[in-house]
Amino acid sequence: MKCIGELLDSEKYYVNGRIAIIENKEAVMKVFGLKQEQWLKVWNIDPRILTLFYKSYEAEFDWFIVVYDYPAFCADQEIKEAIIWHELGHIEYPVYEQELNVDSEIQCDGLAIKNGHKEGMRKVLELTLKMASSLNHEILSQITTERQMKLLG
Repeated sequence: MKCIGELLDSEKYYVNGRIAIIENKEAVMKVFGLKQEQWLKVWNIDPRILTLFYKSYEAEFDWFIVVYDYPAFCADQEIKEAIIWHELGHIEYPVYEQELNVDSEIQCDGLAIKNGHKEGMRKVLELTLKMASSLNHEILSQITTERQMKLLG
């Protein structure tokens, strides 16, 4: 089920087109390989960082930022804005499903930082590293650490 949380202000975010933030737990769980919601608690995964960015095939929207839990996503404004700006960076620096591209991720992090959300991006990367550790996911840990180094350097 698709639940529209908000439409982004195209002037605030410097985008041409309509971008909606939608909540779709099932889609996010599928992409992240989660079969049941309770695994978020077992693996200590913060649902705010479980986001996706898609080109829309619906006439009324151009892009979607898909979040797992919209109210949780909105709970920390710094994290929310950093994620929005990061996801918008994927318009210019795409990363396709089942692909890893640390350079694109760093470019997207840079867009969030450039637009005043360095602290939010720092929090997002800390949460991502915590998730990678609890999942014992070496590649995600390496990529996140590299992103953190760029953020701090």
